[in-house]
Amino acid sequence: MRLRFKVQEFQTEAVAAVVDCFAGQPRYPGGVRNAPIALGEGRLLANVRAVQDRAGLPLSEALAGGDVPNLDVEMETGTGKTYVYIRTIMELHRRYGWSRFIVVVPGVAIREGVLKTFAVTADHFQQLYGTRPRCFAYDSSALHELDRFRSGAGVQVMIINLQAFNSASRENRRIYEELDGFQSRRPIDVISAARPVVVIDEPQRIGSARSLESLSRFGPLLVLRYSATHRVRHDLVHRLDAAEAYREKLVKRIAVIGVDGVAGPAKRRLQIREVIRAHLEKERELHGRGVKVLSLFFIDQVVKYRDYRRADQLGEYARMFAAEYAALTSGEPDGPYRRYLASIPVERTHQGYFAVDRRTGRQVDGRASDVDAYDLILRDRERLLSLSEPVRFVFSHSALREGWDNPNVFVIGILKSGEGGVSRRQEIGRGLRLAVAQDGQRLDDPATVHEINELTVVTDESYAAFVAGLQRESWTGEVIDGRQLTKISLNANFRRYDFQDALSRISPRVVYRVEFDSSLLIRRCVEAADARLSVESAQHVVQSNQHVAIFPYKSGEAVDLVGAIADRTRLTRRTVGTILTRLRTATFALYRANPDHFIIATAELINQEKSGLITESVSYQVIDGQHEIFGGRSPRLDVSRAGPRLAKHVYDHLGTGSAFARELEARDDILVYARLPGDFAVPTPLGDHHPGWLIVLTDRIVVTAGDDDPARIACARRWAETLDGVTFSASVLPSAHRSADDRKLPPRADTRPRAVQR
Repeated sequence: MRLRFKVQEFQTEAVAAVVDCFAGQPRYPGGVRNAPIALGEGRLLANVRAVQDRAGLPLSEALAGGDVPNLDVEMETGTGKTYVYIRTIMELHRRYGWSRFIVVVPGVAIREGVLKTFAVTADHFQQLYGTRPRCFAYDSSALHELDRFRSGAGVQVMIINLQAFNSASRENRRIYEELDGFQSRRPIDVISAARPVVVIDEPQRIGSARSLESLSRFGPLLVLRYSATHRVRHDLVHRLDAAEAYREKLVKRIAVIGVDGVAGPAKRRLQIREVIRAHLEKERELHGRGVKVLSLFFIDQVVKYRDYRRADQLGEYARMFAAEYAALTSGEPDGPYRRYLASIPVERTHQGYFAVDRRTGRQVDGRASDVDAYDLILRDRERLLSLSEPVRFVFSHSALREGWDNPNVFVIGILKSGEGGVSRRQEIGRGLRLAVAQDGQRLDDPATVHEINELTVVTDESYAAFVAGLQRESWTGEVIDGRQLTKISLNANFRRYDFQDALSRISPRVVYRVEFDSSLLIRRCVEAADARLSVESAQHVVQSNQHVAIFPYKSGEAVDLVGAIADRTRLTRRTVGTILTRLRTATFALYRANPDHFIIATAELINQEKSGLITESVSYQVIDGQHEIFGGRSPRLDVSRAGPRLAKHVYDHLGTGSAFARELEARDDILVYARLPGDFAVPTPLGDHHPGWLIVLTDRIVVTAGDDDPARIACARRWAETLDGVTFSASVLPSAHRSADDRKLPPRADTRPRAVQR
């Protein structure tokens, strides 16, 4: 499997928050040392405050780091902060020429995760920037890598463990010693001479005075800190907290199953049973979609899973797991999923990762007998995600609490007593990332994201106690009670003839076709740019005690203008080149005023014209085949919070959309209706459109648009034109507010889709 990456707005906003703090910094050619920050303290503070202001963050009164800027980025676990700081590294190099970076991590799991992310994103960043970062892990026995860091071309990134420069051990003190094998140089001097940009991953783990003093010996140009749980605040320039991450559907939703009322081994057995049960339920649902399901256990003692005193080395929890797994899978009905289960022996479907077994003192890592498990769990994320890999359940003590995660962890079992600090957040964070299928595509369609992406946490305390503990750790996301979730079945309204007739009208499969003359697109883009293109001149400010001087900003950086616009518009270089050469001289001259803004604004105008032309030109044709619209999983709801029973919907209760459903319930002209499942989509050239509701009235059938881009909605109107007896409406809600005697949708003639005209 190869993970696929795409540019996401919430991540580019986090990148821009850091990069824009240095707006006006000249770009110097790369060398063996990062160029100094040329901005005065006043200008730098003004930049930081401008970034904070646009993000709605508290404004800094003064720079926290004095001569060395210290910027904080807060991102909820699972939203891709490692990707964000790697892209920030690439953007700082592109904009300002800085090329020497150090990533400081607190432990082995985070280090291996960071190295893996650098590896799997290399091609992605090569496409975006035309180059890729060279990264390595600092090793005092391989100092030739440090020479390459000092003198190598391009972006050089060193990843270093906290212990490598903050430990009293003889090996780790070598960084401060003159070494014969290193030409009588001190490694720390070579590092500090580069004036590196220092990135700290999980700074709450590196917050001691001794650690901070050690960091200063790197001679950092600036320091960037990335975490979901900052303990010490500096200049906060970006925040994506748990509530926003959930609201924007960037992470899984969380359901908690509390096991209390029993104690001792019986409690742990019940928890293990609930984890396996939740795992199998999710696996039945997703196996046919090509999604590997993983579960993670956090345990209190290594010996509970791996007991070296026994011949089979199976600890108490491992033996419980084997017994419960056999019992819960024995009754699986015949079919593809049962055959999948039968292909995996129970002893091969679970594995453990432990940094150190403190009872025996045995090192459980790549140098010990557990090398295969170490590589699979910590380094080979893609293999662990493959359906051909039998391991589906992972046991860990504390080594995986931070730094490691896997997008397909759907169940977490906490077989240990609660701890202080941020342990609950750290533990659930291992499973918050959105899942991926076997083709490497992330399952992040907004219409279905929380139907698929749900993390079940099985804990040894009640739901209320667990949520209260999370809130004490400043958790702001939503958590639901897993024991209150009930599967909602389709009711008698679904089987009504008029509803089945309506379903049959919208379920035919279709293909679309787009035909237009490229010369028309070129002409419209040129006209739009000449009429509407606006570019703000870039400037930098030089500020002294009594005077402020403003100068035009000149980058000096060579830019592939045609390529940059082609990448953002998905047009050929030839088409983009033709558009640019036909612009008026005054329009094209705007490029010199601000190249970056010119590229962004021009690409946006081109995309607008392209979308408009597509919506005018698209046509649909019905082909053989039908969509099974309600053939997927039954929704799970907390019925006690779902409101009154619905009389006309095909489900008795709804979660989201309940307010609109009550409006429809009150209308006499509506016979039956349904919120369409998120996996039903209308294909359009601009991406799938997910319609909102199917409504059967006394005189017609209406499909409403989903919340979407207007251009995709316009394409969906064209789709509805090919269907027999179906009206497409952008919204039916306004008519619901009419008087009782006139509570009807607009007449069909008023809502028939029409071609978009200019």
